[in-house]
Amino acid sequence: MNEDAAPEEALDMIAPETDVVETPEVFLTGVAAALKASDDVDADLAAILTDHLLTVTPHDNVIANAKAAILTLAAERAIPAEEQADG
Repeated sequence: MNEDAAPEEALDMIAPETDVVETPEVFLTGVAAALKASDDVDADLAAILTDHLLTVTPHDNVIANAKAAILTLAAERAIPAEEQADG
């Protein structure tokens, strides 16, 4: 083995890349984490998607629940800032 090889190359020599089968749960968890970590994604909307849609076993009323959560978020954001501050 070449001692000058980068650590990644050394690892490839020891354990060549294999096909990893990703379960639906792992995939959905990864998508949810990527959404939450992105600065370009609305954090509140990402939370709604994660809670309601990005699940292996969604609730029976998943669409209705997600829609209600999105409408609630939209209504909260539609209130002018002054009204929110006054409570």
